[in-house]
Amino acid sequence: MKSENLDLLIGVIVSFFLASILTFIPIWQLVIIPGFIVGALSKTLKRASLTSSLGTLMAWSLYTLSGVILTNITVILDQFGALIIGPGYAWLFVLIILLIGLVFGILGGALGFLIKTVIKGYKQEDME
Repeated sequence: MKSENLDLLIGVIVSFFLASILTFIPIWQLVIIPGFIVGALSKTLKRASLTSSLGTLMAWSLYTLSGVILTNITVILDQFGALIIGPGYAWLFVLIILLIGLVFGILGGALGFLIKTVIKGYKQEDME
């Protein structure tokens, strides 16, 4: 039980640090790569999706929080929301940004685990 919890914690930490690094480059879509890595190291699909999504969500939360505090991005999001919905909906766009990060984490972890499973299946068939 302790080993499984430690694996979960290590997966979240690895995913968090890799997602934090990849968030700051101009091609932000590469944030799916930590999910691939953590997913390939996980033992189950559920654990792969959970660890990579938590790590990515934490990294994007930190990035969004720094944007709100340091650059006052809520003003821009509020103006964008006023064009689409109405004024005062900056919080909704912050939630959408975090939801996108969560989805990228889930997809990355699941795809990494499934690719590992497919590769293992082909290796076992070649040995038989």
